[in-house]
Amino acid sequence: MTSQNCKRAFIIGIDGAMGSAVRDADTPNIDAFIATGLSTYAARTVCPTASFQAWGAMFHGVGPEKHQIDGDHPCAEDVPWPSFAKLLCQQRPGSRFASFSCWEPINSKIIEPSCNCHCVSLPDRELVPAAADYIRQNPPDLFFMQLDDIDGAGHRHGYGSPAYLEQIEATDRHVGEMIAAIRAAGIFDESLIIILSDHGGVDRSHGSDHPDCTTIFWACGGPGIAQGVEFPHPLGIADTAPVVARALGLASPDGWDARLPEGIFQS
Repeated sequence: MTSQNCKRAFIIGIDGAMGSAVRDADTPNIDAFIATGLSTYAARTVCPTASFQAWGAMFHGVGPEKHQIDGDHPCAEDVPWPSFAKLLCQQRPGSRFASFSCWEPINSKIIEPSCNCHCVSLPDRELVPAAADYIRQNPPDLFFMQLDDIDGAGHRHGYGSPAYLEQIEATDRHVGEMIAAIRAAGIFDESLIIILSDHGGVDRSHGSDHPDCTTIFWACGGPGIAQGVEFPHPLGIADTAPVVARALGLASPDGWDARLPEGIFQS
């Protein structure tokens, strides 16, 4: 099977999850997914280690020094680093894209308006059943989800604290619900699935270049992806964009700084 077998892509973002914490927590659903694909607990995010900068890099394939997305500056339509969602809309007209994000700025400031996104913003406990129902009834070509409760637990109780690890385990159940919905829709075997975090944290905050802030979890599985492999090569959050583009057979723009990491696709 080659990457061209991917008809769809699903990206599940677990906000604020330190790579080491995902490794150490009891996460049977994530672990089962890892066994079907490729993973690393030592991927790198961007600096500053914050959600605007990190999710912006993931979607747009460049670092925050270029995309400059923040609360006062939404993504502009005419930049040379379009999101992979915009690539899909441009290169496959009529494709369906949905974003279910607890943190609403992803939908309103990071994703370009021209993507014609089906956008939903709800707390995690409401977002997951709504997203699962949507996938089962209306399987999209591209889907993004951001779950926020892990980051909230880090801010309230401390990153790496027992309560924080408990929330990772609770969010793992949400991940399991989403994968079950993809299976129920009959599209699991034709889909790229990526599960990743955007940043970690130290004490009750993040934003610095401390390793616990910069080291994140990243895993993918699907047609053409190596199975049961811990990824040995350096991988940054911005590299997600060319992985999605390659899997969906989309041409990557010259404006992206990120490039496809070696060894993700078997052919």
